[in-house]
Amino acid sequence: MKIVIWRKINKNIVMLMIMMIVLAMIAGLWGSKYLLQTRVDRSTAMQVTKTVTAEEVIPVNSPDFFIEYRLERDKIRSERSDLLRESIKSAKNDESRVRAQDIVLKMIMEKQKEAEIENLIKARGFADSLVFIRDNSVSAIIKASSLSREEVVQIADVISRASGVKVEDISISAKP
Repeated sequence: MKIVIWRKINKNIVMLMIMMIVLAMIAGLWGSKYLLQTRVDRSTAMQVTKTVTAEEVIPVNSPDFFIEYRLERDKIRSERSDLLRESIKSAKNDESRVRAQDIVLKMIMEKQKEAEIENLIKARGFADSLVFIRDNSVSAIIKASSLSREEVVQIADVISRASGVKVEDISISAKP
């Protein structure tokens, strides 16, 4: 009986997570579509003409992949967290409330563990890293043009010790 309930709970959790991801994607698409539809009122605009010399041009730095991804990841987690908090408030029974609370707790623990591992990797001398913990696996993207075999082993060891995931379930890649 407990096994059947647990499988049903796991299926419900997976379905809830899928629904939250789809909602986040729809919200993002709707928001970008809305932004594209805005119009500018140019009736009071002035036309300015000025020749710009090369010395006056300020180079624009391209956004850093690692910073941008962290911001996006935090935004998605925040949206998921808000949805889960709402489901906790509106839960019809204790079982669904406890399930939602467990998901929130798991999300918080994953976030803390990812930040801890990212900091441990930086402490080993790497410029930056992104770590993603999923059930029984971990993926890491290291800010480097390439990684030697020794560096991969060193990073995998740090991740394995901090997360408890087996080395064979860890994926490591480099991104400049």
